[in-house]
Amino acid sequence: MSEMQTSPENGISNEPYEVLSSEELGKYLVAARDLTPGDLVLTERPLVFAPKAMPDPEAVMPCVGCYKPIFTDAGERCAKCGWPVCSGNCPGLKDIRHHAAECEVLSVRPDCVLNDMADYYRHDALLPLRCALLQKTDPEGWKKLLEMQSHMECRTPGTEAYDEADEFIVEYLINNFASKLDDKIKKLYDITPELLHRICGIIDTNALEIRLPQGTELNALYSETYKMEHSCTPNTKHTFSLTPKDRKDLYTITIKAVVPIVKGHHISTMYSHALWGTQARRQHLKDTKYFSCKCQRCSDPTELGTYLSAMKCLGDGTKPCDGIHLPEDPLDDETDWACNKCSVKVSNSQVNMVISQMGEEVENVLMMGGSITMLENLICRLSTFLHPNHYHLYSIKHSLIQLYGRQPAYTSHEILDKKIKMCRDLIAITKALDPGNARLSLYNSILHHELHSALVMKCKIRNEDCSAKKVEDLKLYLAEAKTAIDIALSSLKDDMEEVSGKKLQDVLNNSKRDFEKYCKEKKISV
Repeated sequence: MSEMQTSPENGISNEPYEVLSSEELGKYLVAARDLTPGDLVLTERPLVFAPKAMPDPEAVMPCVGCYKPIFTDAGERCAKCGWPVCSGNCPGLKDIRHHAAECEVLSVRPDCVLNDMADYYRHDALLPLRCALLQKTDPEGWKKLLEMQSHMECRTPGTEAYDEADEFIVEYLINNFASKLDDKIKKLYDITPELLHRICGIIDTNALEIRLPQGTELNALYSETYKMEHSCTPNTKHTFSLTPKDRKDLYTITIKAVVPIVKGHHISTMYSHALWGTQARRQHLKDTKYFSCKCQRCSDPTELGTYLSAMKCLGDGTKPCDGIHLPEDPLDDETDWACNKCSVKVSNSQVNMVISQMGEEVENVLMMGGSITMLENLICRLSTFLHPNHYHLYSIKHSLIQLYGRQPAYTSHEILDKKIKMCRDLIAITKALDPGNARLSLYNSILHHELHSALVMKCKIRNEDCSAKKVEDLKLYLAEAKTAIDIALSSLKDDMEEVSGKKLQDVLNNSKRDFEKYCKEKKISV
Protein backbone atom coordinates (compact mmCIF):
# COMPACT_ATOMS: atom_id res chain seq x y z
CA MET A 1 0.00 0.00 0.00
CA SER A 2 1.49 3.34 -0.99
CA GLU A 3 1.04 6.03 1.66
CA MET A 4 1.53 9.73 1.43
CA GLN A 5 1.84 11.73 4.62
CA THR A 6 0.28 15.16 4.75
CA SER A 7 0.64 17.64 7.55
CA PRO A 8 -2.25 18.06 10.00
CA GLU A 9 -4.60 20.57 8.44
CA ASN A 10 -4.62 22.95 11.40
CA GLY A 11 -0.83 23.14 11.35
CA ILE A 12 -0.33 22.38 15.07
CA SER A 13 2.61 20.00 15.49
CA ASN A 14 1.38 18.62 18.82
CA GLU A 15 -1.83 17.21 17.30
CA PRO A 16 -2.60 13.68 18.54
CA TYR A 17 -3.16 12.50 14.96
CA GLU A 18 -1.82 12.83 11.44
CA VAL A 19 -3.73 12.63 8.16
CA LEU A 20 -2.37 10.04 5.73
CA SER A 21 -3.73 8.76 2.45
CA SER A 22 -3.57 5.60 0.35
CA GLU A 23 -5.24 4.30 -2.79
CA GLU A 24 -7.21 1.73 -0.83
CA LEU A 25 -8.38 3.87 2.11
CA GLY A 26 -8.27 7.42 0.79
CA LYS A 27 -7.60 9.81 3.67
CA TYR A 28 -7.29 8.29 7.13
CA LEU A 29 -5.95 9.16 10.58
CA VAL A 30 -3.04 7.64 12.51
CA ALA A 31 -1.82 8.40 16.03
CA ALA A 32 0.96 11.01 15.97
CA ARG A 33 2.03 9.83 19.44
CA ASP A 34 1.07 7.07 21.84
CA LEU A 35 -2.51 7.63 23.02
CA THR A 36 -4.02 6.27 26.23
CA PRO A 37 -7.72 5.69 27.02
CA GLY A 38 -9.43 9.05 27.57
CA ASP A 39 -6.97 11.05 25.44
CA LEU A 40 -8.62 13.59 23.13
CA VAL A 41 -8.15 12.75 19.46
CA LEU A 42 -10.09 15.65 17.96
CA THR A 43 -13.02 17.96 18.52
CA GLU A 44 -14.77 20.05 15.86
CA ARG A 45 -17.98 21.86 15.07
CA PRO A 46 -20.17 20.41 12.32
CA LEU A 47 -19.71 21.67 8.80
CA VAL A 48 -23.45 21.39 8.19
CA PHE A 49 -26.42 19.62 9.80
CA ALA A 50 -30.17 19.24 9.33
CA PRO A 51 -33.11 17.28 10.78
CA LYS A 52 -34.20 13.86 9.58
CA ALA A 53 -37.86 13.13 8.95
CA MET A 54 -39.66 11.74 11.98
CA PRO A 55 -41.17 8.21 12.03
CA ASP A 56 -44.72 9.53 11.49
CA PRO A 57 -44.35 12.88 9.70
CA GLU A 58 -48.08 13.19 9.07
CA ALA A 59 -48.46 13.55 12.86
CA VAL A 60 -45.18 15.08 14.08
CA MET A 61 -42.43 17.06 12.34
CA PRO A 62 -39.25 18.75 13.58
CA CYS A 63 -39.15 22.55 13.75
CA VAL A 64 -36.77 23.75 11.02
CA GLY A 65 -35.20 26.23 13.44
CA CYS A 66 -34.53 24.20 16.61
CA TYR A 67 -35.66 20.62 15.64
CA LYS A 68 -38.12 20.36 18.52
CA PRO A 69 -41.01 17.98 17.62
CA ILE A 70 -44.22 19.82 16.74
CA PHE A 71 -47.67 18.60 15.77
CA THR A 72 -47.81 18.73 11.99
CA ASP A 73 -51.38 19.95 11.60
CA ALA A 74 -51.46 22.36 14.54
CA GLY A 75 -47.98 23.91 14.58
CA GLU A 76 -47.07 27.43 13.53
CA ARG A 77 -45.49 28.19 10.15
CA CYS A 78 -42.42 30.21 9.21
CA ALA A 79 -43.78 33.59 8.10
CA LYS A 80 -41.56 33.64 5.00
CA CYS A 81 -41.42 30.06 3.65
CA GLY A 82 -44.35 28.37 5.39
CA TRP A 83 -42.40 25.41 6.83
CA PRO A 84 -43.56 24.11 10.24
CA VAL A 85 -41.86 25.81 13.23
CA CYS A 86 -42.26 25.68 17.01
CA SER A 87 -42.74 29.46 17.15
CA GLY A 88 -42.28 32.51 14.98
CA ASN A 89 -39.70 33.62 17.53
CA CYS A 90 -37.56 30.47 17.31
CA PRO A 91 -33.93 31.71 17.33
CA GLY A 92 -32.90 29.18 14.70
CA LEU A 93 -35.08 30.84 12.05
CA LYS A 94 -32.64 33.75 11.72
CA ASP A 95 -29.47 31.71 12.23
CA ILE A 96 -27.49 31.11 9.03
CA ARG A 97 -26.40 27.65 10.29
CA HIS A 98 -30.00 26.59 10.85
CA HIS A 99 -32.87 27.99 8.76
CA ALA A 100 -31.95 31.49 7.62
CA ALA A 101 -30.16 30.66 4.34
CA GLU A 102 -32.52 27.92 3.19
CA CYS A 103 -35.59 30.02 3.98
CA GLU A 104 -34.90 32.26 0.97
CA VAL A 105 -34.88 29.22 -1.34
CA LEU A 106 -37.83 27.47 0.31
CA SER A 107 -39.95 30.63 0.13
CA VAL A 108 -40.11 30.53 -3.71
CA ARG A 109 -42.92 28.01 -3.28
CA PRO A 110 -45.57 30.41 -1.98
CA ASP A 111 -48.47 28.16 -1.09
CA CYS A 112 -48.95 26.25 2.17
CA VAL A 113 -50.93 23.03 2.39
CA LEU A 114 -52.63 21.03 5.12
CA ASN A 115 -52.86 17.72 3.23
CA ASP A 116 -50.07 15.24 2.36
CA MET A 117 -47.76 17.17 4.64
CA ALA A 118 -45.03 14.48 4.65
CA ASP A 119 -44.64 14.80 0.87
CA TYR A 120 -44.96 18.56 0.84
CA TYR A 121 -42.39 19.21 3.61
CA ARG A 122 -39.58 16.72 3.03
CA HIS A 123 -37.14 17.22 5.91
CA ASP A 124 -34.67 14.69 4.47
CA ALA A 125 -34.12 17.12 1.60
CA LEU A 126 -32.96 19.90 3.93
CA LEU A 127 -29.42 18.59 4.49
CA PRO A 128 -28.66 18.33 0.73
CA LEU A 129 -30.06 21.83 0.32
CA ARG A 130 -28.02 23.23 3.21
CA CYS A 131 -24.93 21.58 1.72
CA ALA A 132 -25.55 23.28 -1.63
CA LEU A 133 -26.04 26.63 0.13
CA LEU A 134 -22.51 26.43 1.60
CA GLN A 135 -21.38 27.75 -1.81
CA LYS A 136 -22.40 31.20 -0.55
CA THR A 137 -22.75 30.88 3.22
CA ASP A 138 -19.37 29.17 3.82
CA PRO A 139 -17.10 28.95 0.73
CA GLU A 140 -14.26 27.32 2.74
CA GLY A 141 -16.70 24.78 4.14
CA TRP A 142 -17.95 24.14 0.61
CA LYS A 143 -14.41 23.25 -0.52
CA LYS A 144 -14.08 20.83 2.41
CA LEU A 145 -17.45 19.26 1.56
CA LEU A 146 -16.36 18.58 -2.02
CA GLU A 147 -13.28 16.73 -0.74
CA MET A 148 -15.53 14.06 0.78
CA GLN A 149 -16.14 10.79 -1.05
CA SER A 150 -19.49 10.46 -2.81
CA HIS A 151 -18.99 7.02 -4.44
CA MET A 152 -20.89 8.20 -7.50
CA GLU A 153 -19.27 5.34 -9.44
CA CYS A 154 -21.51 3.02 -7.36
CA ARG A 155 -24.58 5.27 -7.50
CA THR A 156 -25.37 5.17 -11.21
CA PRO A 157 -28.91 5.54 -12.62
CA GLY A 158 -30.83 2.33 -11.98
CA THR A 159 -29.22 1.61 -8.62
CA GLU A 160 -31.47 1.78 -5.57
CA ALA A 161 -29.41 4.58 -3.98
CA TYR A 162 -29.54 6.76 -7.12
CA ASP A 163 -33.22 6.19 -7.85
CA GLU A 164 -34.28 6.88 -4.24
CA ALA A 165 -32.24 10.09 -4.11
CA ASP A 166 -33.61 11.12 -7.50
CA GLU A 167 -37.26 10.63 -6.56
CA PHE A 168 -37.32 11.88 -2.99
CA ILE A 169 -34.62 14.57 -2.90
CA VAL A 170 -33.26 15.69 -6.29
CA GLU A 171 -36.56 16.01 -8.18
CA TYR A 172 -38.23 17.47 -5.09
CA LEU A 173 -35.62 20.26 -4.69
CA ILE A 174 -35.30 20.99 -8.42
CA ASN A 175 -39.02 20.99 -9.30
CA ASN A 176 -40.31 22.83 -6.23
CA PHE A 177 -37.50 25.27 -5.52
CA ALA A 178 -34.34 25.46 -7.66
CA SER A 179 -36.22 25.79 -10.95
CA LYS A 180 -38.26 28.69 -9.53
CA LEU A 181 -35.35 30.80 -8.25
CA ASP A 182 -34.87 34.16 -9.91
CA ASP A 183 -31.67 34.79 -11.89
CA LYS A 184 -30.10 36.83 -9.10
CA ILE A 185 -30.29 33.93 -6.61
CA LYS A 186 -29.39 31.33 -9.26
CA LYS A 187 -26.05 33.09 -9.75
CA LEU A 188 -25.25 32.56 -6.05
CA TYR A 189 -26.02 28.86 -6.00
CA ASP A 190 -25.25 26.16 -8.56
CA ILE A 191 -28.13 23.79 -7.73
CA THR A 192 -28.23 21.17 -10.48
CA PRO A 193 -29.44 17.56 -10.44
CA GLU A 194 -25.83 16.37 -10.90
CA LEU A 195 -24.61 18.39 -7.93
CA LEU A 196 -27.48 17.25 -5.69
CA HIS A 197 -26.81 13.61 -6.54
CA ARG A 198 -23.16 14.08 -5.63
CA ILE A 199 -24.18 15.72 -2.33
CA CYS A 200 -26.57 12.83 -1.58
CA GLY A 201 -23.66 10.44 -2.10
CA ILE A 202 -21.47 12.50 0.23
CA ILE A 203 -24.17 12.49 2.90
CA ASP A 204 -24.87 8.74 2.65
CA THR A 205 -21.15 7.96 2.86
CA ASN A 206 -20.03 10.41 5.54
CA ALA A 207 -22.92 11.76 7.65
CA LEU A 208 -23.20 10.96 11.35
CA GLU A 209 -26.52 10.62 13.17
CA ILE A 210 -27.22 12.75 16.25
CA ARG A 211 -30.09 11.86 18.60
CA LEU A 212 -31.50 14.92 20.35
CA PRO A 213 -32.97 14.84 23.89
CA GLN A 214 -36.41 15.85 22.62
CA GLY A 215 -36.63 12.74 20.44
CA THR A 216 -35.69 14.09 17.01
CA GLU A 217 -32.62 13.11 15.00
CA LEU A 218 -30.17 15.06 12.86
CA ASN A 219 -27.63 14.13 10.22
CA ALA A 220 -24.37 16.08 10.33
CA LEU A 221 -21.15 16.29 8.32
CA TYR A 222 -17.73 16.99 9.89
CA SER A 223 -14.77 18.11 7.82
CA GLU A 224 -12.10 16.21 9.80
CA THR A 225 -14.02 13.38 11.48
CA TYR A 226 -15.10 11.88 8.14
CA LYS A 227 -11.47 10.87 7.47
CA MET A 228 -11.58 8.27 10.26
CA GLU A 229 -11.74 4.76 8.86
CA HIS A 230 -14.15 2.07 9.95
CA SER A 231 -13.25 -0.90 12.12
CA CYS A 232 -15.58 -3.43 13.76
CA THR A 233 -13.31 -3.10 16.81
CA PRO A 234 -13.03 0.71 16.98
CA ASN A 235 -10.42 2.34 19.21
CA THR A 236 -12.30 5.62 19.72
CA LYS A 237 -15.67 6.83 20.96
CA HIS A 238 -17.45 9.98 19.81
CA THR A 239 -19.94 12.14 21.69
CA PHE A 240 -21.89 15.25 20.70
CA SER A 241 -22.37 18.48 22.61
CA LEU A 242 -26.14 18.93 22.89
CA THR A 243 -26.38 21.54 25.68
CA PRO A 244 -23.34 23.86 25.25
CA LYS A 245 -23.01 27.28 26.87
CA ASP A 246 -22.34 28.84 23.46
CA ARG A 247 -24.91 28.00 20.73
CA LYS A 248 -22.08 28.03 18.19
CA ASP A 249 -20.75 24.87 19.85
CA LEU A 250 -24.03 23.01 19.32
CA TYR A 251 -23.44 19.49 17.93
CA THR A 252 -19.67 19.76 18.35
CA ILE A 253 -18.19 16.26 18.14
CA THR A 254 -15.54 15.05 20.59
CA ILE A 255 -13.54 11.94 19.79
CA LYS A 256 -11.50 10.19 22.49
CA ALA A 257 -9.32 7.09 22.54
CA VAL A 258 -10.94 4.21 24.45
CA VAL A 259 -8.03 1.74 24.31
CA PRO A 260 -4.28 2.37 24.00
CA ILE A 261 -3.32 3.45 20.45
CA VAL A 262 0.37 3.13 19.59
CA LYS A 263 2.01 5.90 17.57
CA GLY A 264 1.53 5.25 13.86
CA HIS A 265 -1.49 2.94 14.34
CA HIS A 266 -4.75 3.71 12.58
CA ILE A 267 -7.45 5.64 14.46
CA SER A 268 -10.85 4.10 13.82
CA THR A 269 -14.56 4.42 14.45
CA MET A 270 -17.49 2.13 13.63
CA TYR A 271 -20.30 2.60 11.10
CA SER A 272 -22.29 -0.57 11.82
CA HIS A 273 -23.81 -2.30 14.86
CA ALA A 274 -21.35 -4.05 17.17
CA LEU A 275 -23.90 -6.78 18.00
CA TRP A 276 -24.54 -7.82 14.42
CA GLY A 277 -22.78 -10.87 13.03
CA THR A 278 -20.00 -10.53 10.47
CA GLN A 279 -22.14 -11.11 7.37
CA ALA A 280 -24.78 -8.62 8.51
CA ARG A 281 -22.15 -5.97 9.32
CA ARG A 282 -20.26 -6.44 6.07
CA GLN A 283 -23.45 -6.33 3.97
CA HIS A 284 -24.59 -3.15 5.72
CA LEU A 285 -21.22 -1.51 5.06
CA LYS A 286 -21.31 -2.54 1.40
CA ASP A 287 -24.83 -1.19 0.98
CA THR A 288 -24.26 2.11 2.77
CA LYS A 289 -20.53 2.87 2.66
CA TYR A 290 -19.52 0.96 -0.50
CA PHE A 291 -16.60 -1.02 0.90
CA SER A 292 -15.90 -4.56 2.09
CA CYS A 293 -14.60 -4.59 5.65
CA LYS A 294 -11.49 -6.71 6.24
CA CYS A 295 -10.83 -5.75 9.85
CA GLN A 296 -9.50 -8.16 12.48
CA ARG A 297 -12.98 -9.14 13.68
CA CYS A 298 -14.40 -9.65 10.17
CA SER A 299 -11.39 -11.78 9.19
CA ASP A 300 -11.77 -14.09 12.21
CA PRO A 301 -14.41 -16.86 11.81
CA THR A 302 -14.88 -16.90 15.60
CA GLU A 303 -15.29 -13.07 15.84
CA LEU A 304 -12.55 -12.60 18.45
CA GLY A 305 -13.44 -15.84 20.20
CA THR A 306 -17.06 -14.83 20.86
CA TYR A 307 -18.66 -17.18 18.28
CA LEU A 308 -21.27 -14.48 17.75
CA SER A 309 -22.36 -15.90 14.37
CA ALA A 310 -21.65 -19.59 14.97
CA MET A 311 -24.22 -22.33 14.23
CA LYS A 312 -24.56 -25.76 15.81
CA CYS A 313 -23.84 -28.81 13.68
CA LEU A 314 -26.84 -31.15 13.40
CA GLY A 315 -24.76 -34.06 12.08
CA ASP A 316 -25.00 -35.85 8.72
CA GLY A 317 -28.42 -37.41 9.25
CA THR A 318 -27.06 -40.76 10.44
CA LYS A 319 -25.48 -39.64 13.70
CA PRO A 320 -25.59 -36.46 15.77
CA CYS A 321 -22.63 -34.11 16.14
CA ASP A 322 -21.87 -31.59 18.89
CA GLY A 323 -19.56 -29.50 16.69
CA ILE A 324 -20.12 -25.93 15.51
CA HIS A 325 -20.33 -24.48 12.03
CA LEU A 326 -18.16 -21.48 11.17
CA PRO A 327 -17.55 -19.75 7.81
CA GLU A 328 -14.48 -21.17 6.07
CA ASP A 329 -13.61 -17.70 4.76
CA PRO A 330 -15.65 -14.95 6.46
CA LEU A 331 -14.44 -12.41 3.85
CA ASP A 332 -16.06 -14.44 1.04
CA ASP A 333 -19.78 -13.72 0.69
CA GLU A 334 -20.37 -17.17 -0.84
CA THR A 335 -18.26 -19.18 1.62
CA ASP A 336 -19.36 -22.58 2.88
CA TRP A 337 -19.81 -23.13 6.61
CA ALA A 338 -17.80 -26.11 7.92
CA CYS A 339 -18.16 -28.09 11.13
CA ASN A 340 -15.12 -28.13 13.40
CA LYS A 341 -15.69 -31.79 14.36
CA CYS A 342 -17.13 -33.62 11.35
CA SER A 343 -17.10 -33.37 7.54
CA VAL A 344 -20.54 -31.75 7.17
CA LYS A 345 -20.67 -28.41 5.31
CA VAL A 346 -23.58 -26.03 4.81
CA SER A 347 -23.89 -23.49 2.01
CA ASN A 348 -23.87 -19.79 2.77
CA SER A 349 -27.34 -19.35 1.22
CA GLN A 350 -28.79 -21.97 3.58
CA VAL A 351 -27.23 -20.26 6.61
CA ASN A 352 -28.50 -16.84 5.48
CA MET A 353 -32.04 -18.14 5.00
CA VAL A 354 -32.14 -19.72 8.48
CA ILE A 355 -30.57 -16.70 10.20
CA SER A 356 -32.91 -14.28 8.39
CA GLN A 357 -36.01 -16.25 9.44
CA MET A 358 -34.80 -16.44 13.02
CA GLY A 359 -34.02 -12.71 13.00
CA GLU A 360 -37.58 -11.87 12.00
CA GLU A 361 -38.95 -14.06 14.78
CA VAL A 362 -36.64 -12.49 17.39
CA GLU A 363 -37.51 -8.97 16.22
CA ASN A 364 -41.25 -9.67 16.36
CA VAL A 365 -41.09 -11.12 19.88
CA LEU A 366 -38.92 -8.28 21.21
CA MET A 367 -41.12 -5.61 19.57
CA MET A 368 -44.16 -7.15 21.26
CA GLY A 369 -42.38 -6.90 24.61
CA GLY A 370 -42.27 -10.67 24.98
CA SER A 371 -43.01 -12.27 28.34
CA ILE A 372 -40.47 -14.42 30.19
CA THR A 373 -42.21 -17.57 28.92
CA MET A 374 -42.14 -16.37 25.30
CA LEU A 375 -38.46 -15.42 25.53
CA GLU A 376 -37.49 -18.71 27.22
CA ASN A 377 -39.38 -20.72 24.59
CA LEU A 378 -37.68 -18.78 21.81
CA ILE A 379 -34.24 -19.41 23.33
CA CYS A 380 -35.09 -23.10 23.61
CA ARG A 381 -36.10 -23.31 19.93
CA LEU A 382 -33.19 -21.30 18.53
CA SER A 383 -30.61 -23.04 20.74
CA THR A 384 -31.13 -26.19 18.67
CA PHE A 385 -29.45 -24.44 15.74
CA LEU A 386 -27.37 -21.60 17.21
CA HIS A 387 -24.22 -21.40 19.34
CA PRO A 388 -25.13 -20.15 22.87
CA ASN A 389 -23.27 -16.88 22.10
CA HIS A 390 -25.06 -16.19 18.79
CA TYR A 391 -26.15 -12.59 18.39
CA HIS A 392 -29.84 -13.56 18.10
CA LEU A 393 -29.61 -15.31 21.48
CA TYR A 394 -27.67 -12.36 22.93
CA SER A 395 -30.62 -10.06 22.10
CA ILE A 396 -33.15 -12.35 23.77
CA LYS A 397 -30.99 -12.94 26.85
CA HIS A 398 -30.34 -9.21 27.24
CA SER A 399 -34.11 -8.70 27.48
CA LEU A 400 -34.62 -11.72 29.69
CA ILE A 401 -32.13 -10.69 32.40
CA GLN A 402 -34.07 -7.44 32.84
CA LEU A 403 -37.19 -9.49 33.69
CA TYR A 404 -35.68 -12.19 35.92
CA GLY A 405 -35.81 -11.19 39.59
CA ARG A 406 -38.42 -8.49 38.96
CA GLN A 407 -41.55 -10.64 38.71
CA PRO A 408 -42.91 -12.54 41.76
CA ALA A 409 -42.67 -15.99 40.17
CA TYR A 410 -39.06 -15.44 39.10
CA THR A 411 -37.10 -14.64 42.27
CA SER A 412 -35.98 -18.10 43.39
CA HIS A 413 -32.34 -19.04 43.99
CA GLU A 414 -32.45 -21.14 40.83
CA ILE A 415 -33.68 -18.23 38.70
CA LEU A 416 -31.20 -15.78 40.27
CA ASP A 417 -28.32 -18.21 39.65
CA LYS A 418 -29.49 -18.51 36.06
CA LYS A 419 -29.61 -14.72 35.74
CA ILE A 420 -26.14 -14.31 37.27
CA LYS A 421 -24.63 -16.83 34.84
CA MET A 422 -26.40 -15.19 31.90
CA CYS A 423 -25.10 -11.75 32.93
CA ARG A 424 -21.53 -13.02 33.27
CA ASP A 425 -21.71 -14.75 29.88
CA LEU A 426 -23.05 -11.64 28.12
CA ILE A 427 -20.51 -9.40 29.89
CA ALA A 428 -17.69 -11.61 28.59
CA ILE A 429 -19.01 -11.34 25.01
CA THR A 430 -19.51 -7.58 25.32
CA LYS A 431 -16.02 -7.01 26.71
CA ALA A 432 -14.41 -9.09 23.95
CA LEU A 433 -16.26 -7.18 21.22
CA ASP A 434 -15.93 -3.72 22.74
CA PRO A 435 -13.21 -3.55 25.41
CA GLY A 436 -13.22 0.25 25.49
CA ASN A 437 -17.02 0.81 25.66
CA ALA A 438 -16.88 2.59 22.32
CA ARG A 439 -20.21 1.24 21.09
CA LEU A 440 -21.80 -0.96 23.76
CA SER A 441 -21.52 1.20 26.87
CA LEU A 442 -25.27 1.15 27.59
CA TYR A 443 -25.47 -2.61 27.06
CA ASN A 444 -22.46 -3.11 29.32
CA SER A 445 -23.88 -0.84 32.00
CA ILE A 446 -27.25 -2.64 32.02
CA LEU A 447 -25.55 -6.05 32.21
CA HIS A 448 -23.45 -5.05 35.21
CA HIS A 449 -26.45 -3.45 36.91
CA GLU A 450 -28.53 -6.61 36.45
CA LEU A 451 -25.63 -8.69 37.80
CA HIS A 452 -25.45 -6.36 40.81
CA SER A 453 -29.22 -6.62 41.40
CA ALA A 454 -29.22 -10.42 41.25
CA LEU A 455 -26.28 -10.72 43.65
CA VAL A 456 -27.89 -8.36 46.17
CA MET A 457 -31.19 -10.21 45.89
CA LYS A 458 -29.34 -13.49 46.56
CA CYS A 459 -28.13 -11.95 49.83
CA LYS A 460 -31.59 -10.85 50.86
CA ILE A 461 -33.45 -14.14 50.44
CA ARG A 462 -32.89 -17.09 52.77
CA ASN A 463 -31.13 -20.26 51.71
CA GLU A 464 -33.24 -22.99 50.13
CA ASP A 465 -33.26 -24.83 53.48
CA CYS A 466 -34.63 -21.57 55.05
CA SER A 467 -31.40 -20.93 56.97
CA ALA A 468 -29.79 -17.49 57.03
CA LYS A 469 -26.70 -16.91 54.94
CA LYS A 470 -23.27 -16.87 56.54
CA VAL A 471 -21.45 -13.56 56.72
CA GLU A 472 -18.61 -15.03 54.61
CA ASP A 473 -21.08 -15.87 51.82
CA LEU A 474 -22.67 -12.44 52.03
CA LYS A 475 -19.28 -10.78 51.70
CA LEU A 476 -18.50 -12.73 48.53
CA TYR A 477 -21.79 -11.76 46.88
CA LEU A 478 -21.59 -8.13 48.04
CA ALA A 479 -17.98 -7.68 46.93
CA GLU A 480 -18.91 -8.75 43.40
CA ALA A 481 -22.08 -6.64 43.55
CA LYS A 482 -20.04 -3.54 44.49
CA THR A 483 -17.61 -4.10 41.62
CA ALA A 484 -20.53 -4.60 39.22
CA ILE A 485 -22.35 -1.36 40.16
CA ASP A 486 -19.09 0.63 39.98
CA ILE A 487 -18.38 -0.73 36.49
CA ALA A 488 -21.99 0.02 35.46
CA LEU A 489 -21.58 3.67 36.49
CA SER A 490 -18.10 3.96 34.95
CA SER A 491 -19.38 2.60 31.62
CA LEU A 492 -21.75 5.57 31.34
CA LYS A 493 -19.20 8.33 31.88
CA ASP A 494 -19.31 9.45 28.23
CA ASP A 495 -23.07 9.05 27.76
CA MET A 496 -24.36 11.86 29.96
CA GLU A 497 -25.52 13.98 27.01
CA GLU A 498 -27.83 11.12 25.99
CA VAL A 499 -31.29 10.95 27.58
CA SER A 500 -30.95 7.18 27.97
CA GLY A 501 -27.56 7.65 29.67
CA LYS A 502 -28.95 10.14 32.20
CA LYS A 503 -31.98 7.96 32.99
CA LEU A 504 -29.83 4.89 33.49
CA GLN A 505 -27.42 6.82 35.71
CA ASP A 506 -30.31 7.83 37.98
CA VAL A 507 -31.35 4.16 38.30
CA LEU A 508 -27.76 3.12 39.06
CA ASN A 509 -27.27 5.84 41.67
CA ASN A 510 -30.44 4.72 43.45
CA SER A 511 -29.23 1.10 43.40
CA LYS A 512 -25.85 2.14 44.79
CA ARG A 513 -27.48 4.09 47.64
CA ASP A 514 -29.70 1.12 48.51
CA PHE A 515 -26.66 -1.15 48.37
CA GLU A 516 -24.62 1.03 50.73
CA LYS A 517 -27.59 1.25 53.12
CA TYR A 518 -27.96 -2.55 53.12
CA CYS A 519 -24.22 -3.07 53.79
CA LYS A 520 -24.43 -0.58 56.67
CA GLU A 521 -27.44 -2.39 58.18
CA LYS A 522 -25.63 -5.71 57.95
CA LYS A 523 -22.44 -4.08 59.28
CA ILE A 524 -20.48 -5.54 56.37
CA SER A 525 -17.62 -3.59 54.82
CA VAL A 526 -16.83 -4.36 51.17
